[in-house]
Amino acid sequence: MNKNVIINVTGIQINEYGERDAQEFITTGSYYAKKGAYFIIYNESEVTGMPGTTTSLKAEPARVILNRMGTSQLRQVFETGMRHQGNYVTPYGTMYMSVTPSRVEVNLTDAGGSINLEYELEIENEKVSDNTLLLTVREA
Repeated sequence: MNKNVIINVTGIQINEYGERDAQEFITTGSYYAKKGAYFIIYNESEVTGMPGTTTSLKAEPARVILNRMGTSQLRQVFETGMRHQGNYVTPYGTMYMSVTPSRVEVNLTDAGGSINLEYELEIENEKVSDNTLLLTVREA
């Protein structure tokens, strides 16, 4: 199974002052299952501020691994209650980043579905925001 899919990505950030910033974009990508996990792959664009970057997500029942490769590079692991850290490499420099998810919800089948991540984001060991990332996948 390797399908062309439509991917809807919604990101919400709430900063320390309670200010909310939401972004949404729709793109196309590929979707397949392998060894008990679902994989979603798509190209970032000017809209996301990461043109030239490919994002892949490996979704397991209780864990999501996000990999960005290209002009921006990042590997981030989302597991409920577990803090994961890594370096976010951009054309403008490298930042030390960590996430601590309070929710990792994977509702995917061979036909598509959704991933819902709620997490605290830290950059250089300072809390930046509480985030929600919702991804939905459907056949193109």
